[in-house]
Amino acid sequence: MINFETARDIAFAYREIETAERLLAEINDAMKRRSAPDIRDAFGRSIDGLELGVPSGDNSKRLFRVPWAIARPVIETHIAQQRAVIAALSEKARIESSADAAAM
Repeated sequence: MINFETARDIAFAYREIETAERLLAEINDAMKRRSAPDIRDAFGRSIDGLELGVPSGDNSKRLFRVPWAIARPVIETHIAQQRAVIAALSEKARIESSADAAAM
């Protein structure tokens, strides 16, 4: 049987890819039209760029209005990294399931 944490981590990586691909599609469509993507915050305000940050807490740091042109390669890199995570975790899941089969 596949470990709960392994399955959860695979699901989280797939969700990250799905979210990133949707954002990347919006950015690419807007750049084809030569306009800024119409992405809004929770209050409906237009966002002029992306926000990058270190998780919240005492040492949290944020960058605001990161240009969309920079955002695209960052998102593409994130997608590739998450696909690598899925590949590694899938191998781990295969080993976990074959170990259970061998134990029976």
